[in-house]
Order: sequence, then C-alpha cells, then structure tokens
Amino acid sequence: MGKLRATEIFNNARHRLIAIESVDFRYSQTSTNCRLYGNTEPIAVIVCGPDGIYALDMEAKLTMLDQLRRDIPELDAIIAPFTKA
Repeated sequence: MGKLRATEIFNNARHRLIAIESVDFRYSQTSTNCRLYGNTEPIAVIVCGPDGIYALDMEAKLTMLDQLRRDIPELDAIIAPFTKA
C-alpha cells in the first residue's frame, strides 16, 4: 500500500463524505528513457453527519476510524466540524 490521502467528495450543511485512497508511484529508468507509474486505489469512505462519524471499507463494513486518523494526520482537520466537544 502506498501513501494514504483523504479527499472530500461530498459536503453540504449536514453531511460530509471523505474518500480514503492509497496512492502509489513508481518509476523505472533505462539509459534512454524514464517511465512513471501511478496507481490510486480506494480504501475506505468516511461518513460525517449529525449522528456521528464512521468509516466503511470497500465492502461497506465498519472499519477502524482511529487507525485512519493516525495514518492520515490531515484527516482530523477535515472531520473537525463533526466531532463532538
């Protein structure tokens, strides 16, 4: 798995959906050319709303939100409006 990133894919006054993706780049180089390979793969979707925040994997099963928050530090800023004080 490559680096994880969070991308907001939907937002309104009550709900926010965040896609979690694995991003991987590789390259190969020969004496005459260089090739760059990129791959993005969906990992999970985070749903934020009035009822709370939860994460679903690609099979629509609940997954560990705390682990995603540790792996993607910028995720806390995205979900901050939905966290309960």
